[in-house]
Amino acid sequence: MTEKNATKPTWQEIQEKKINMVKERGSRVLKINSPLGSTMFNILRQFDMAYINFKARLGELDGISHQEGEAFMAEGREIVIAFSDYTERLSKRIRFRYYPPREISEFMRAEQETASK
Repeated sequence: MTEKNATKPTWQEIQEKKINMVKERGSRVLKINSPLGSTMFNILRQFDMAYINFKARLGELDGISHQEGEAFMAEGREIVIAFSDYTERLSKRIRFRYYPPREISEFMRAEQETASK
């Protein structure tokens, strides 16, 4: 290992890496103003990495069965919807307009259509 590789990256190198990451497809830039939001962002970042590995092991021998995978995804949807509901209640209380993500609205609409059949 060279001496340069053993040292911590410089501030400029870190900034360049962040700028390059922003240019990647699927990347998001988010300014976080609350301690709770910062904690949730850290969890979300780790969830996203775990999800990649989850998808890679889904249906594999010694991996996760499709049935177990479906259960994990159903639980994840419930958590996301619960957080959306919480955010909506908080927003109403402080008279702030909350826009539920389109994906949640579409999922809820599909659930209602399935239930009415």
